[in-house]
Amino acid sequence: MSATTHATDKSVSLRPNLLWWGMLALVVAGLGVSAYLLWGYTTPGAVLACGGSHGCETVKNSPYSSILGISLPVIGLASYLTLLALLLAHRWRAVIQRGWLPYAALALFGIAFVGVLFSAYLTYLELFVIYAICRWCVASAVIVTAIFVLSIFNLQRANRPLPAEEEIA
Repeated sequence: MSATTHATDKSVSLRPNLLWWGMLALVVAGLGVSAYLLWGYTTPGAVLACGGSHGCETVKNSPYSSILGISLPVIGLASYLTLLALLLAHRWRAVIQRGWLPYAALALFGIAFVGVLFSAYLTYLELFVIYAICRWCVASAVIVTAIFVLSIFNLQRANRPLPAEEEIA
């Protein structure tokens, strides 16, 4: 194999790297935060742990806690599940062999970017409209921002030549 094989070629690495593992850890953390928030939003009488403040409850009970009747934690959970599927697609042999890896990386980047924009909007609402900060919402915003930053490097990696030692037949 040559040392200039591209990620779109049929013989590329299926071995996860540190970047992939980092994004996976962040996605799992995001799933955990979203699942906890969903529990707090859907369980009658549940009070979200917010470190002594009542910011999480204030945000949860605000009119901005849902969009078109869909609870924001459901949207977060769906987003993180989509990111997980795209991240796992990076390891699927069929995706790599068909040259779809750059498209999976682009989709992951795009969804993370939309997540960052949406989190920025929600943070604006918390600060300037609701006047309360939910620490779990901030945690999710930080997680999706970190995923976005890593997705930039992942997008670059999916479109560059791979060293010969990362190739498999």
